[in-house]
Amino acid sequence: MGCCVSRSSGPNSPYPGGAPNASARPINPSSPLNSPESTHSSRNPATRRRHRDQGPLDQHIDKPLRRHQWTSRDRRWTRRRLDHERADFFDTRVTGRPEIWQTVHAALQVMWDSAGQDDQDDEGLATAQTILSAAEISLPSGNLVNGVYDSLGNYYQIPEWVVCDPDNLVEEDRLDVKVNASNTGDETAGEDDEDLKKRREDRGKAVVDVREQIAVRARLSENGRDVVVNISKQDTVKTLSHRVAEEARMLDKRIRMAYMGKMLKENASLESQGWQVGHVVNALIFDTNP
Repeated sequence: MGCCVSRSSGPNSPYPGGAPNASARPINPSSPLNSPESTHSSRNPATRRRHRDQGPLDQHIDKPLRRHQWTSRDRRWTRRRLDHERADFFDTRVTGRPEIWQTVHAALQVMWDSAGQDDQDDEGLATAQTILSAAEISLPSGNLVNGVYDSLGNYYQIPEWVVCDPDNLVEEDRLDVKVNASNTGDETAGEDDEDLKKRREDRGKAVVDVREQIAVRARLSENGRDVVVNISKQDTVKTLSHRVAEEARMLDKRIRMAYMGKMLKENASLESQGWQVGHVVNALIFDTNP
């Protein structure tokens, strides 16, 4: 009598025809070598992850503009020397786009003229930020000392002494006034006369010779209308702005003057900044803070 386990059928049969055995299946099911699934699974997961997480390379961090403070330790800067070297700096820029340098220069002029304002009400800083943003200029740190980028990704480096005045700037003009006053034996009177003259010029009430007066045509950015005002050749641009505001009945507005694409310094005269008699200046109108 044969053993029951020797039968050619049954789950334990080693011969063909027996019941299927799960252990006989291949451990790793084969798949076509050229199938999309096989090709995709052969890629490095880390490579796929880097490709998925990679961001645009043409985007730069753009932080709000802020002022810079510094003290000169290796050089004695005077007002005249600083202004002269700043002008030379922008006249000698040969890298980057010229229009970007002009825009940066215009924004800096606004910041120079408004230096010393309260951080809580810094209108000059807000105006400079608007100028830079309109030209799509980004600031990686918010500080111009660390440079800026244009919309094409070009980098523009700006020296510290160009961005703002040092804390220990020597006012040459004030020293000259003191020397002249001391030579006459009346230093206090000399300082008082100079301060009075400056305050009267800022208010547009300086006593001028009629023969020294010039007519200036200013074009308003708000409506394109032209206004003509008379000022002295020695009057500052700030005085001109005040006269234009009076003539245009816009005393509630902030007016900045521009000429040939450049913002004019408020504490200097028109002619000292290249303006020629008969040329039109642009009066840029800004709303004042409520």
